[in-house]
Amino acid sequence: MEKILKTAIATIVLPTMLFGISGCSMMGSSNIDNEGDSRRVNNVAWNNQIDTDLNKLLSSEVSDDEARLIFLRKNDDDLEQTSANISVNNRYQVSLRPGNYTAVNSCVGINQLSAHMTGFKDNNLLAGTKDYKLEKGQTYFFYVDVDDSGDSGDSTLEQITTESALPLLKNKRYQSHQISRVVPNCAAPVVTAQPVKEPAPAPVLAEKMTIELEVLFDTDKSIVKPEYYSKISEVAEFMAQYPNTLVTIEGHTDSRASEKYNQALSQRRVDAVKEVLITQFGAAPERLNAIGYGELQPRASNDTVEGRQLNRRVIAIIEERPNN
Repeated sequence: MEKILKTAIATIVLPTMLFGISGCSMMGSSNIDNEGDSRRVNNVAWNNQIDTDLNKLLSSEVSDDEARLIFLRKNDDDLEQTSANISVNNRYQVSLRPGNYTAVNSCVGINQLSAHMTGFKDNNLLAGTKDYKLEKGQTYFFYVDVDDSGDSGDSTLEQITTESALPLLKNKRYQSHQISRVVPNCAAPVVTAQPVKEPAPAPVLAEKMTIELEVLFDTDKSIVKPEYYSKISEVAEFMAQYPNTLVTIEGHTDSRASEKYNQALSQRRVDAVKEVLITQFGAAPERLNAIGYGELQPRASNDTVEGRQLNRRVIAIIEERPNN
């Protein structure tokens, strides 16, 4: 009886175990489709590469703390294991296949870039790294090539110009099936505060300064001849050297003609000198004053030719502006 019971249990359990093993084996199998650009494993599907608007990509703005990197490969018949692992600062970007390109942003400054053949299966992202200095807001192009035979696995990464890159990118498709590990995460630029320099105090004119202007006028005229501009320029230079000064231009005549006539003539002449200072030498009008004294302040006798010549004069008196 016991022997019959064991036989019955074995008859029931063994098929059940075999069925379970078969069921697990069937459930573990995958339905794979690798036709064209599409890839599918069971219900998960993706595209290896896609068509993109390159002009739109290149016209998009790059922030000031980043630079754009574009890696491209030519069309060839290299095997899948000759894909090139692209890394930026030891971070994986993509396993770039022939005929494709990829784009990523990185931080400005020195960046380590490398291309290493996938077939080595060592995930060495530092193999053959090169340093490149990236400027803010710029786009850089890099041409990637792998040894055609796949034997040596030599990979090259070469920076090329925009003019060289654009024709090569015309027939390239964007490689989209792998997730980039490159995260710019750029540090905020360090702004060094520049020390504020206090303006140097303006020099102070300790004593009143008098400049004799050797400006001669034609009889009954008040036009300043250009030949006297060089002497007037001395006043303008002095005003620039001492920016807190005021200038008074005084005009004097001899005693010939009437007092009223002489006063008016002297005023016209000092006004003419003032105008030359403003228009020819850029003197500030508010720092200038012009007073015609006529014959009222002689410095020599009007009874002699020499004395009258000394009395016909124009002088500039320069003094420090009074504190308010």
